[in-house]
Amino acid sequence: MTAAKAEVLGQMTASGLVYVITSDTCKTSDGKDAKGWLLSYSYNSIGMATRSCYQKYNDNIWIWEFSGREYVFPATNFKLVKS
Repeated sequence: MTAAKAEVLGQMTASGLVYVITSDTCKTSDGKDAKGWLLSYSYNSIGMATRSCYQKYNDNIWIWEFSGREYVFPATNFKLVKS
């Protein structure tokens, strides 16, 4: 698998994790585009990362992890990252 660099749009900290949203299209585990979803990921204090997908909906960021867990955060919780 090839590592890619996504443009980071914003990040926030919650429950001991840093959640990051990007501008890249999210891909399913079989490599296909997850239509309507963008790439997000989270990492913990020791640097372990978990890939996920997100959508912005009604001023909320809805994060869907491949484990099946879903989270909703106010979009205002994400600090914008200037590239």
